[in-house]
Amino acid sequence: MKIIVVDDEPVIADTLVNILNGEGYNAISTSNGRSAIEWSEKFEPDVIVSDVIMPGMSGVDAAKSIL
Repeated sequence: MKIIVVDDEPVIADTLVNILNGEGYNAISTSNGRSAIEWSEKFEPDVIVSDVIMPGMSGVDAAKSIL
């Protein structure tokens, strides 16, 4: 299963990615909504885990764009 983790705090995103990858998932992290949209087109994830409040574009707005 491919997962994108989106959080503007790299420590949080990277920690979650390390946990997910350790459990056998294929997870990557990104730090903002616009990047999440770009990565979703390339990576074609099964799941996106996102922070809601981020500078620039919120996680909700990114999710609406990805759908």
